[in-house]
Amino acid sequence: MQHLSGAFRYSLLFLTVAAISAGYLLLPVPKREPVPDSGSYDAYSRLLTAAKDGRSTEPYTLELPEITPAPCSVRVEAENAGLPVPESHAYQRTDYSGNGYLAGIPAQTRSALTFRVNVPQTQRYSVTLCLASDCTGTHTLRIGDKVNSQFLLESTGSFVRITFHRIFLMQGETEISVDTGNSTLDADYLELTDDNTAEDDGTVPTETLCDPAASPNAQKLYETMRSFWGEKMLTGQYVSGSSNQELEAILAMTGQLPAIRFSALGSSNDRRTVQDSADWHHYLGGIVGLMWQWNAPGTDSVYTEDTGFDLHAALRDQEIAALAMCSTADAAADDGIPAEAVQLLADIDEMAETLRPLAQMDIPVLWRPLHEAGGGWYWWGGSGRSSYLKLWELLYTRLTSYHNIHNLIWIWNGQSAGYLVPESQFDIAAVDVYLQPEIEFGSRYEQFHSLRHLTGGGKLLALSECSAVPDPEMIRIDSAVWSFFGLWYGEYLPSPDAQDDLLNYSSSDLYNLYNCEFALSLNDFLSYC
Repeated sequence: MQHLSGAFRYSLLFLTVAAISAGYLLLPVPKREPVPDSGSYDAYSRLLTAAKDGRSTEPYTLELPEITPAPCSVRVEAENAGLPVPESHAYQRTDYSGNGYLAGIPAQTRSALTFRVNVPQTQRYSVTLCLASDCTGTHTLRIGDKVNSQFLLESTGSFVRITFHRIFLMQGETEISVDTGNSTLDADYLELTDDNTAEDDGTVPTETLCDPAASPNAQKLYETMRSFWGEKMLTGQYVSGSSNQELEAILAMTGQLPAIRFSALGSSNDRRTVQDSADWHHYLGGIVGLMWQWNAPGTDSVYTEDTGFDLHAALRDQEIAALAMCSTADAAADDGIPAEAVQLLADIDEMAETLRPLAQMDIPVLWRPLHEAGGGWYWWGGSGRSSYLKLWELLYTRLTSYHNIHNLIWIWNGQSAGYLVPESQFDIAAVDVYLQPEIEFGSRYEQFHSLRHLTGGGKLLALSECSAVPDPEMIRIDSAVWSFFGLWYGEYLPSPDAQDDLLNYSSSDLYNLYNCEFALSLNDFLSYC
């Protein structure tokens, strides 16, 4: 280039640099990979090796009885149930059927009232108890030796019919009993009728995610989950921290790892939590699940009773769509926007930056914010339905449209029909189920079909948190195949040497579920990908 003039050389150099720069701008941006952490790599590599070895575990074969639906109507009068019957002149109630009733069944007694019923067919039944009490109290229904549910009997001055639907009973003699609570009972009769009404209308979940700009991997995961609908259920486990001790425990008990690793955001460890989630996906190919324990702005608590934050005042007069697209600086300078609303924006902005590394890597996330709102114990639900719906819209719009976070699969877990958000703002409807240790978990078909009816059948349904693993046989019998379940940690996860009477399920139940034909462990899930 020495024979070229200085001006020409500088011009040529400028054009060359410009061309190279333009080339870089036009090239696709590579996905950002997580920074390798030798400790994480070693830990996940060991888990993966052990999980691959788990392929040799003995599969669990479901034992499904033959169901023979048939009409049935059986009534057993309490005075014929084999318990002492008072003299007829002693009856204080007049609205009984048959020849009398049982009076003064003692309080605080297990199986205080027991009906021995000859069940004519193996099928689902409605079980109706006709009871009365002079004091309002909570009692327990027991099928055989297992607790089915608890119920409240109010003092009305007369007999009341209490019906339990879709109870599965095997043909033959069965004991149906009541454990009395804090009040005595009078019993008139038990009634058994067939209950085989079809719940599934054939509607399938929508094909696309609610976010129109959903990332390719988010849409791919959703499509995979949708392909499992009604046939397969993903296994999931919450972890308490980076040690993954819960995953280690499940591996020890089942020879498998869960398909979904759930964890919580909302603490000073959020950056570590996100890195752990990225490592789980990067090294093992597992599904990431995140919930947000959102402390009320300006406080260190999520509980309504512990915070003075007024969500109603923050959003009462706001146009949510406009507020969601407003910068925090502009919002703070606007006299029409309360300081509480600005605090909400700032918190959402911080969460957006927490989630951004996962978005940049296009790691799909099962995202569950603002959970259990209907209970009112969390501040986001404590101000009522209207405020909750506005906050959900604000969070959804700001994360997707303002911050362009598009790798989220949105889970609504409002725990109340009154708190249902628009179908255009969530992908999965979920419920948290915690039961007393003695109560049989079963399939939780009541919540399954309630959610299905609530959402019109257009959404995937999930057990977002549970105190025990669902029963695989009952899931099949009840046609209640959840998209996934998420078992909580701590006391809700048994150890290999746990006694069966300490929990409402055991390590063998966990093994059976993880190794049955339709519950997908991590190995199973990866075989579909």
